[in-house]
Amino acid sequence: MFVKLWMTSNVLTVTSDQPIVEVERIMRENRIRRVPVVDDGKVVGIISKEDLFRAMPSIFDPSVSPENLEHASRIEAGAIMTRSPVTVDPSTPLEQAALLMRTHKFGSLLVMQDEQLVGIITETNIFDAFLEVLGARKQGARIEIKIDRKPASFYAMLQVFKKCEMTVLGITVFSDYSEEHQLVTLKVQGDNMDRLIDNLWDAGLQINRMHTEEPDSEP
Repeated sequence: MFVKLWMTSNVLTVTSDQPIVEVERIMRENRIRRVPVVDDGKVVGIISKEDLFRAMPSIFDPSVSPENLEHASRIEAGAIMTRSPVTVDPSTPLEQAALLMRTHKFGSLLVMQDEQLVGIITETNIFDAFLEVLGARKQGARIEIKIDRKPASFYAMLQVFKKCEMTVLGITVFSDYSEEHQLVTLKVQGDNMDRLIDNLWDAGLQINRMHTEEPDSEP
């Protein structure tokens, strides 16, 4: 999967000369945690809620004087933004974007194409992609199968699902499960569950764990 499939397009932006009180209002009203700073079509920075909290004194803090509150209201976005933010392009693999975010503890990455801002990829987008890959929003049975590391074993497993006419909703592979085995987890739908289990065992594939969702249960 690629960033372009999961990024948020039509990104709200601010300019570097906008007062931070206005930036805070924009973020609060639109329920966003980060906003890019764009001047004359060029991305010059990004502001997060944490940046605003550090820069804006609370009106409920009795130790803050009216003069300090007035001064804070005149601070511009450019004074608190993070300059030269790390970016990715739409064709960046999603796992590479997630690794960048995890390594640098970023909550988001701006998506650029031909030096133009085309989107933003956030932690929420990554979580949504993860849920989709696991088939979490769809009802079905989750099966963990322990297989050896030979490619033939993986393809033999898929042939069993094909033979039993099961629909695969999601699949993940934990390749470092052990020195000898990898753990494959599948979310499946179909009417031949008993037949599937029998055929998996007949093929020499070990079912590690299985869970079938009830019709009204949540993923």
